[in-house]
Order: sequence, then C-alpha cells, then structure tokens
Amino acid sequence: MRSQQFVFTAGLLLLFMLAVGCAKMPLRGDYIKDTPPQITADADSAVIYFVREGAFGGGGISYFIFEDTQKIGLLKSGTYFMHRATPGKHTYLAKTESRAAVTLDVKAGETYYIEGTVGMGFWAGRPELREITKAVAEQYLPELEYVRLATPEEQEAYKLKEASQNTGQSL
Repeated sequence: MRSQQFVFTAGLLLLFMLAVGCAKMPLRGDYIKDTPPQITADADSAVIYFVREGAFGGGGISYFIFEDTQKIGLLKSGTYFMHRATPGKHTYLAKTESRAAVTLDVKAGETYYIEGTVGMGFWAGRPELREITKAVAEQYLPELEYVRLATPEEQEAYKLKEASQNTGQSL
C-alpha cells in the first residue's frame, strides 16, 4: 500500500514538473540581432522601449513579450527592442514558468520604457517587468544589443542552416 502511494505521488510530481516546464522560451532562431529602426512617437502612436540589462544571474533565461495577446518581442540578457503602440490601455506580459505584467494607458506622442529582469523562480527564473524613467533607460541602452522577432522565413532559414550543420552539409 505504501509503495503504491509513493508511485502515485512521484507520478503526480513528475506530471506537475512537465506541465510547469512547458512554457516556450525563445530559441536562437526566434530572434534576429539587427540595426535598431528609427521610430518615434507621433500623433497616432507611442513608442515603448523594452530593456533588459546584461546580468549573470538569470542570464540564461529569456522570454517573449506580449501586448495583450499578440507576441511583439523578446528579452534576453543584455538586449532591448522597441514597439510602436496604439493609444489605449494595453497589458504587456512576460512568460516563463510564471508571468509578469505591466499595464499602461498608452498616449499618442509619448515614449515609455519598461525594464525586464529575472527573479528567483521555483523551476526557472521568474520574469519581472516594471516601468522605468527615460533617464534610467538611457543608462542601459548604450550597452544593450537590439533584437527583433524573426520572420517566419528567417526562422525557417535558421532551421535549415542548423540542420545542414548537424548533418555536415552546406547550403
């Protein structure tokens, strides 16, 4: 009876671990290191900078950023991206094993800055998001690398390149 209880408990724990560990984290083919675009806030939109300072602690954890339900970018240690946002209330969400969110009432013509970090989590790092000032963001930005989401074509090309390298063939 006791061994059945142990097997049942171990099975539940394993199932829980698998379920929690299933959050999709960005892979190398999901993003492109690129030249930052020159975008500015205007009468119809705002610009939001998402920044993540380079750090050893949590440095291996990266996560996608969503505006409401749409994936708009990702943050990994030492990177940033920019997003043109429409006016109105938007929730920006980061996901790993847990979630973090910041809600902004976006106004046209404004520029916003959101810092992403990683805190201690149970199985993996826990994302954290908070709005910061322009002055704080400007301290980080010179040291950060701009990244953007890869297009489906770029993701496919990356997969083909990786597959050919793994088989010893060249494209």
